[in-house]
Amino acid sequence: MGGVGKPKLNPILKLEKEARFFWLLFLAETIFMKYLKIFAILWISISCTKGKLENEYQSLNYSLDTVRINSNGKNLDLTRFLAISDLDNERNSIFSYNEFDHSVDELDLNTLSFAKKYSFEKEGPNGTGEYFYTFNVMKDCRFFIMSYEKSSIFDCNGSLKQGVDWINSKDLGGAIYGEIPRNQVFVESNELKVFGLGYDNIKKEVYLDMLSIEHDTFKRFNLNSKKSYADLILAIENTSIFIDPEVYLKYENNTIIVSFEFSNEIVLFDPKEDFLKFIDYSPKKTPKIVKSMNGINIASRAHMQKEFQSFLEQVKYYPPVWDSLNKQYLRLSSTRVFHEIDNDLALVPKTKEIKNYLSVFDAEFNLINELEIPDLSYTQGLYFAKNGSLWVFINLDDEMGFVRINLSK
Repeated sequence: MGGVGKPKLNPILKLEKEARFFWLLFLAETIFMKYLKIFAILWISISCTKGKLENEYQSLNYSLDTVRINSNGKNLDLTRFLAISDLDNERNSIFSYNEFDHSVDELDLNTLSFAKKYSFEKEGPNGTGEYFYTFNVMKDCRFFIMSYEKSSIFDCNGSLKQGVDWINSKDLGGAIYGEIPRNQVFVESNELKVFGLGYDNIKKEVYLDMLSIEHDTFKRFNLNSKKSYADLILAIENTSIFIDPEVYLKYENNTIIVSFEFSNEIVLFDPKEDFLKFIDYSPKKTPKIVKSMNGINIASRAHMQKEFQSFLEQVKYYPPVWDSLNKQYLRLSSTRVFHEIDNDLALVPKTKEIKNYLSVFDAEFNLINELEIPDLSYTQGLYFAKNGSLWVFINLDDEMGFVRINLSK
């Protein structure tokens, strides 16, 4: 096996990705349904919403409320919608990267307030690199931090404790890995392991790669991602301009979970057993996978924009999270309606309407319910389960807040 091909990001692609990110921000005001489905009972107030939805599976009660985090005078970084963040194992605190001062802010979710700041250096012997790409909270007040240049373990004082060497790691055949995965998660068990997504530009495939920190060895697992990734890449012919689907990598319920942006496919990996499990389910409220209008032979920027808009109109999936109290997984998805395009430079027009859906799975990832949440307008950013509720990040007049969704039968 040769070295793993490293994905190259060109300046044009970087601009495309930035354009995509900013045009998919929260652009629409909260949307209220004019008519509710039969038997639906919905009560809305400024701070709390309660309702009962009937669907094909069973009746579910739900309630929504909004909470605000007291920053205690700290300038919290909301620019990425808490996309670069992690929670402790007990779900008592959320830790969020703050680009303003290159620190990690700890927010206490029980008191709903800023708790502590952890400072880091960009350069030098304890340097993390210029920017965080992702990080994980570890035991004993440590952090696993991935930047664009490297991955390392630091203590809570910002001191480098151990480097993570993906580039020089080898597989059982002696082949060198030769790159840094695009995304990584740290798993702290008897043997320290890091999991990453490896991309092959030639085959247009995504792989799950596992690095043993102790032995500097890696294994590669085939995600069979052609349908959910390669077949949905939008690339302008004879150029280097393309948009590829997001691939999500999370560690929930002691399981590595890989999921995809425009396909409902989910791949599970048990770090103790070293095998993949592919989840197939059939949602009733959204398609399983998007379909292209005219195939993926893209001749122009305008054509690429139109195809990408069509994808978002059909469905966009987000990663599943584990609800430990109710022993179930929760996953958001959305569909969009856009205004007519008014700016040729925009990747997609402004959003006119967005519908959010919540899929509920049991502990074995069997789909047991799905429902539309009319009062939720979610497009981007962190959500997680705590105490039986789904917490969804919301920007409240430049202050950190969460919409909490509670489900009950």
